[in-house]
Amino acid sequence: MIRTVIYGGSFDPVHRAHEGIIKNLAARFDEVIVVPTYISPFKQGESVAPASLRLEMLNSLDLPSNVFVSDFEIASGGTSYSINTVRHFSSPEKKLYFAIGSEGARSVGKWRCSEELRQLCEFYVIKRPGYDDSRSEFTTADFVGEDVSSSEVKVAIAFGKEDGLVSDSVKRIIKSNDLYTDYVRFTSCYKLFGMKKERIEHTYRATLEGIKLAKRYDESVIKCIIALIMHDIGKYVTPEMLKKMQIPVPDCGDLPAPCVHAEYGAAIAKHCFDLSDEIVEAIRTHTTCGVNMSKLGEIVALADYIEPGRDFEGVEKVRAAARISLTLAVKTMLRQTIDYLSAENSYIAPITIEAYEKYDKLCRG
Repeated sequence: MIRTVIYGGSFDPVHRAHEGIIKNLAARFDEVIVVPTYISPFKQGESVAPASLRLEMLNSLDLPSNVFVSDFEIASGGTSYSINTVRHFSSPEKKLYFAIGSEGARSVGKWRCSEELRQLCEFYVIKRPGYDDSRSEFTTADFVGEDVSSSEVKVAIAFGKEDGLVSDSVKRIIKSNDLYTDYVRFTSCYKLFGMKKERIEHTYRATLEGIKLAKRYDESVIKCIIALIMHDIGKYVTPEMLKKMQIPVPDCGDLPAPCVHAEYGAAIAKHCFDLSDEIVEAIRTHTTCGVNMSKLGEIVALADYIEPGRDFEGVEKVRAAARISLTLAVKTMLRQTIDYLSAENSYIAPITIEAYEKYDKLCRG
């Protein structure tokens, strides 16, 4: 019997981690069928490259001879459901497997005809760093996928850092078709607002961290990306610059000086980019936090605090908490912030103390 594994996805774009998974699957199965979706039921509303170009990207790769790229879902059109694909490739001479990431394993029960899917194929779960909670009833791969996602590639493109994340052939297709430029309108304004190189690097790292937190805690990845790309846009802005740009200068009240840039950034986000109130508020509270923060606001504040470039004492404790509970992580972050400012005899914004008291109470139950 032929051991066949189906590996589906939007592949928007196909990147280094996808290639690694495909090659690992090819070494473990007789046949690998790679199936790009036409429209994913889990990604409707997102900007997606045309199906023909995503198929072209996959076909441009140098893949093992037992790998076959199928246009079944693209040719079928409409929303792509895994059950239809599995039915199509199912046959008596094949033992069928369906490869999914460990983050996807949590939602299999929500898939269309999930019970029939379990009867027709065996789920083959590929772990990724940070997503090690795959369900035990599924077969788990003996390799771990790289920690790269298509969302991260799109952010990298906006920062000019896509080299090494996609193959040269895929990069050429992206460039020649001007794909994945959604976030460039934000990063292209960094110079206008005086963003320094080290601040841009921090922003890039924080945005990648925010993507991981958004996926872990089921928040909009797109909202997190935009909020984090913009969270420090006001870092080097002065009231005079805002007035010259005809942006209303916000009343910063009793905010300490290191937190004023969050208010300036929120004003820029609102008046220059017309971003949603939710995103604007997440930018405004990313330094002080607040008692009424949304999940988006919590993630933005945490990503800014724990991004990989941070190496201060106590940051690992917050990172560990972020793998357990968003509420616990915010409480831990606020406690450390208050303790640090107290030790430095620095002013603590009242809203930060109020936020800590709220999250402490929530953690106490």
